[in-house]
Amino acid sequence: MAEAGDFYALTRGARKVLAIENPALGDSIHLLPALKLLRDAYPQAELQVVGGPASFFQSVAPWIDRAWQPLRRKTTDNRPLMRALRAERIDAVYCFSGHNRANILANLIGARWRAGRRTDHNKPWWWQPLLYTRTVDYPWHREPFFLQHWHTARALGVPGGEPQFGAQVDPRWLEQAGIEAAARGSYLVVAPYYGFVGKELPRQQYVELLAELQHRYGRVVLSCGPKPREMQLLNELAALLPFQPYRVFAGNLTMEQYIGVVAGARLHLSGDSGGLHVARMAGTPSVSWYRRRWDYLNWAPAPSETAHRVVFTDDTSEGQCHGIDNAALLAAAQELIGPA
Repeated sequence: MAEAGDFYALTRGARKVLAIENPALGDSIHLLPALKLLRDAYPQAELQVVGGPASFFQSVAPWIDRAWQPLRRKTTDNRPLMRALRAERIDAVYCFSGHNRANILANLIGARWRAGRRTDHNKPWWWQPLLYTRTVDYPWHREPFFLQHWHTARALGVPGGEPQFGAQVDPRWLEQAGIEAAARGSYLVVAPYYGFVGKELPRQQYVELLAELQHRYGRVVLSCGPKPREMQLLNELAALLPFQPYRVFAGNLTMEQYIGVVAGARLHLSGDSGGLHVARMAGTPSVSWYRRRWDYLNWAPAPSETAHRVVFTDDTSEGQCHGIDNAALLAAAQELIGPA
């Protein structure tokens, strides 16, 4: 196997560079530091990406020249994308995903130089090096994905300093959500409901937690996604609170508005990793609660991420998330933003 460290030297004159990742929004956020590294290292090149929603990259990373549609799960459904990328005559490909469909796409679009990462133990490996001209063997599941991707690019010889998300958050997004600019930094945003009930705290615990947050910090914003179940639960929770939340966004925010609300918050609290991803990208402190899984280091804050805290439970029962102490969540919030 050829040494991976010369990949950048071999491709530094590339006219078009493509990065490939998985299609979820969280994956796109974690890809940003590696993309910023590529952007700075290839100032003359057209930087393209196949990852999450194209609208996300267009909104927060306008320094990316072109964002394509996300990869579809079935490999054969990606044929139109494959043909379009072949027509682009890409010079260098960086594949940060370990999924087979991404590896196949990286190989078949016709780029002379193709770099990939050795997959983890969950997938077969023997045939993947045949798809690339250079391969990086960097450990999986030991740090957040954004650091894994960034270190993978560095192992390919891409120069750069510290990881940077490089996200550009338009201040108008906050105002478009209905929060005046003067309120920036004066509120907490809490996302209590998600697609998976196992991440959610019991309702009465939410009532007690939110009441204490309101008592200490004064302004609490509630938010959830657009699924009917989440919206119903959020509205029911808001009606039970002994105070009037500063704002309640029951599934009615655009992606940009949600990013704007999180970016404008003093603190973000959530049991879903998606909120943590947005908070770290936007530079907003966060407190999260999760069941500890075998792969939790892929998204949990690294020791260097001092603006983020996670409270874990080892509870594996079905239904709501038990074993999280409100006192621990409040203590984590106080560590980050003070007592009031």
